Amino acid sequence: MSEQAINYENLVASYEDRLLNQLRSHGVDLDFLEMWVPDEDPVASILNMVEAAAAFGTEMFTLRVANSSLPSAKRGELRAALGPISDIEIDDHGDFSLVHISNIKA
Repeated sequence: MSEQAINYENLVASYEDRLLNQLRSHGVDLDFLEMWVPDEDPVASILNMVEAAAAFGTEMFTLRVANSSLPSAKRGELRAALGPISDIEIDDHGDFSLVHISNIKA
């Protein structure tokens, strides 16, 4: 996969800032993220993101997630949650992981 990774932590911070300072449209670059609402649980939050992508017809994207946000203990739970609606591959890069999500089913 060669697309640019979406930085999860920056996206959550941007969402929270715009939620406080903007009434509508939190102004993200990717259309499907307009429907996304982050959750305190990273598994639920990423699942929400994949479901929003499915609703927009987005078939794949890569998410850059700090390992502090998605610890290795949560990765099996994430795979199980996304398994029915997409393929998932997680590449560890030390302090962060790249979560490749593909074949998203509408």
